[in-house]
Amino acid sequence: MFYRLVVLMVALTFIAPFVLSAQQNLGQTETKGSDAVLLIGAYQGIDETDAQSAALLIALELRKQGISVGDPVYEADTSASVYRISFRRLGGKILVHLTQETPIGTIIIERQLWITSIEEIIEAAPRVVEALVHKKSIGSTVDIESVVADDAPVLRKISGESLWTIGLFGTSVPGTNFNGELGFEAGLSYQMPTYAVETELRMTGGESGNDSFVFVTWSIGGRYFFSKRNISPYVGGGLALAGVNYETRIEREYDRFWGGSYYDSKSEGDTGMGGYVIGGVEMLRLSRNRLTLELRVDRTLFRLPTQDVMPITLGIFFSSNHILGDFGLF
Repeated sequence: MFYRLVVLMVALTFIAPFVLSAQQNLGQTETKGSDAVLLIGAYQGIDETDAQSAALLIALELRKQGISVGDPVYEADTSASVYRISFRRLGGKILVHLTQETPIGTIIIERQLWITSIEEIIEAAPRVVEALVHKKSIGSTVDIESVVADDAPVLRKISGESLWTIGLFGTSVPGTNFNGELGFEAGLSYQMPTYAVETELRMTGGESGNDSFVFVTWSIGGRYFFSKRNISPYVGGGLALAGVNYETRIEREYDRFWGGSYYDSKSEGDTGMGGYVIGGVEMLRLSRNRLTLELRVDRTLFRLPTQDVMPITLGIFFSSNHILGDFGLF
């Protein structure tokens, strides 16, 4: 009997500490799970009922993440482990700010997200909680069901206008007898206060003596305006796809038996890339219609076998946005 009593006492001596330790750990676990508190922080500019409802959504999301919290409250013990949800308005936006504090006032981790209305807290709450609990960035928590307005901002652009252009110009070709040959242009442009991008289709040609030529280009380029006023000088340039044809007629005599003469034509042409530079003055910039005087030099990156064609043009052009703007094409 005495032997059994000794064995029992020894067993209790060694086992009791483990049992007490397990009970203490269990108690600590339970206490930890129930100690988390969700505080409602500042909500200036937000209706109190909306702030309470939004805080409740945050509490529900914390529970989904395995954190045991009660319903949101306004006060808590200073030693408690606290999550605090705050709302601050800036103009038409609301900053949702979630923090974890231990003790109160000492922020361990925080996350924030901008929303455009308090109703967006429905999409924002899961993201803010997930980002805070798992230490993720807010951007990494977005999916197709939780996009808020701040994730898809409207891109702001410098305003401009689209214009169509028609014009007439005279063409001179250095090294030939071509001067003042008639040409036509039709084009589109998009203009901002200081810059413009443009595309044109141009055609010119003519005859002088026994020579004739045709020069057709489709070009894309830009302009820089030196002023934002009603009348402004500008410079510009760009690239062009050019087609050139040059024909020379040579008068030849028949043999003595037949007498008289005839013309033998020699034609050469090519198509390729080129460039151009422009300079001019645009008027009536403050209205929907424009008038432009422009000097332009075209230069191809290729040469014809016997004749180099580099047109220099001086023209007048009319531009407007009435038709394109009225029909909403641009």
